[in-house]
Amino acid sequence: MAPRPPANPDSDPVRVSVLITSYQHERYIARALDGILEQDAGVSFEVLVGDDASTDGTRAIIAQYAEAHPGVVRPFLPERNLGLDGKVIFSELVRRARGEYIAGIDGDDYWTSPVKLQRQVRYLDDHPECSMCFHNVLWCHEDGSRPPVAYNGADQASEVQMYELLAENPVGSCSPVFRREAIDPLPSWYFDQPWGDWPLYIIAAKHGQIHYLPDLMGVHLTHPGGMWSRLSRLEALEGTTRCQEGMRGFVPPELEAARRQALAETWVKRAVEHARLGDRAAACRCLRESFRSRAFDARRLRRGRGELRRSALWLRLSLATVLSRSHKPLRSGQPGNGGPERRQRP
Repeated sequence: MAPRPPANPDSDPVRVSVLITSYQHERYIARALDGILEQDAGVSFEVLVGDDASTDGTRAIIAQYAEAHPGVVRPFLPERNLGLDGKVIFSELVRRARGEYIAGIDGDDYWTSPVKLQRQVRYLDDHPECSMCFHNVLWCHEDGSRPPVAYNGADQASEVQMYELLAENPVGSCSPVFRREAIDPLPSWYFDQPWGDWPLYIIAAKHGQIHYLPDLMGVHLTHPGGMWSRLSRLEALEGTTRCQEGMRGFVPPELEAARRQALAETWVKRAVEHARLGDRAAACRCLRESFRSRAFDARRLRRGRGELRRSALWLRLSLATVLSRSHKPLRSGQPGNGGPERRQRP
């Protein structure tokens, strides 16, 4: 049976506001819009498309869809780029949204199930304790460099706790549906974050439970123009530490220790990456930041590999630094019985 068209939000109550943020998405935006408009309209929805001053043909395509679906597709096309990597334009869409629920999707991702919204709205209706639910998505690389893979593994828990979100992001960015009151209004610290999606889930977790649905109902696309894919591993880890540092003061006091632990572990990952790249001094600086974030605790050595790995890396880098200094030749004219070939002591 062909899907019914979405209810007209000008005459019917809006249950879901679908927010699309786009920038230079000429090749992808039509597919994203088609996946939304093909939803089996068990719920009424509106589509707010915010384009952050693209210079390709993205805006022309959005205008065509708005003309073909009046009152449903509502474009927001500022004359200049609003900045902050799309967080400002997203906040403007939230402010304009009229739905009880908010679904988010980037203009280069798309939905593959016509019952996605229906499933998630029904779930949220049946679970008032839940502030957000998300589903599994297929992670695809446009260039074919890696085979498609499910974003979430079979071991993904049905409920995601805030302390887990502090360490990593298990949510495919085209998959969440929020209760409106969980993210509106957005707090001021949100705009200081390097990314716009992961902090949203932390915000939602403060207002209720976050549940996971294992169904594959969307595609997250990685391509050279993507915000995340163009980062090196080191740049991505730098952004992660900024996020975790920026959450200070927002997470509940009882989770501050978990935040600091997650931050300390990310500093260790940065140290490992610097060491792999041959920058021992930067690796040592990152390890020092790790110990500032969470002091060494010998009791944790037996609880897992985290503390043991951190301590072993610190000893290895410290020893390497000492050995490099011990083999550094003295400059000519320095005291010592070997002249310029004399080796310094550690």
